[in-house]
Amino acid sequence: MFQANLTRRLQLFAVLTNAVFLTTMAWSSPTLGQVKEVCWKLKTNDQFVIKFNQTSKSDTTVDSRETNVESKTEIEMTWNVSKIDSKGNATIQQSITGINLIVNGFTRKKKGETGAPLLEVVVNTSDPGKTSKQGKKLLKQIQPLLNLPIDVVMASTGEILDVKTSTDVAKLLNELPNTQNLRQLFSAAGLKEMMGASSVILPQPLAVGQTWKRKSTTETAMGAMEQTETYTYLKNSDSEQGQVAEFSVLTELKPLDSTSKQEGSSLQGKLLSFSGSGTLLMDLENGFFSNSKIQNTVSTEKPYREKMIKTTVSNKIEMNMRRQK
Repeated sequence: MFQANLTRRLQLFAVLTNAVFLTTMAWSSPTLGQVKEVCWKLKTNDQFVIKFNQTSKSDTTVDSRETNVESKTEIEMTWNVSKIDSKGNATIQQSITGINLIVNGFTRKKKGETGAPLLEVVVNTSDPGKTSKQGKKLLKQIQPLLNLPIDVVMASTGEILDVKTSTDVAKLLNELPNTQNLRQLFSAAGLKEMMGASSVILPQPLAVGQTWKRKSTTETAMGAMEQTETYTYLKNSDSEQGQVAEFSVLTELKPLDSTSKQEGSSLQGKLLSFSGSGTLLMDLENGFFSNSKIQNTVSTEKPYREKMIKTTVSNKIEMNMRRQK
């Protein structure tokens, strides 16, 4: 589905690399007039805990029948910085330590009806006993992936230089049934591609008030799409933890194929609208992103036989990062 392919670029890798979505910074002029370097300032043996929370809502209409699905995902990850080379590039060992998922859905024939339950799936890796019957299969697929180390080499600007997976990781993935997508995602090439697409490399020098753009192309079931992210360095402010830099991001999406350039459509369907925005906060003193909030909404329609399927998917994502030592 279009939403699944689009979400792969916009959200999926937040599951694996949340701080990558929050990458980099260059130079700024803090309020006190002192010039500070705004970049990742990782040190050997630094340890971080990263918490990711996402809520999603999907509304699908076929004729007058509606289907609504809501989900909540909680993911916890750790970062362990194993070394910093002479150029300041950090090697980070990243692991997913826990995943909790709740999905509820219902369908109704007409607007205003209460609706009949469609599904309820609960997955809890920290307390497997809370996992629902429908979630047990998914739990079995997720559990072997917990605590798998993935080494990420990142420049102080946030550029992803390399991603490495061990032979043990590859062996484990090959032993899991029906996991071709997971195998591709966890391969070194797949991880580097997704992390590179999600990272943000800021211009240098960079001043408060400056705006810059990044464009990328993603393939979806509705054809090629151009994604444009517009970033703005809003301000520096004081917090309990010290000085914080605040950035905003606006995301636009438009079709690239010849058919959709004029009508926003392809043979597979039509992109009705897309909007995305968010804020990023960076701890200037310690050099890491402490918080981000991102939201996006995409609406599409797709012909099916003599009917038209209309779908709207909304996502809210929040990530928090804290240093353990």
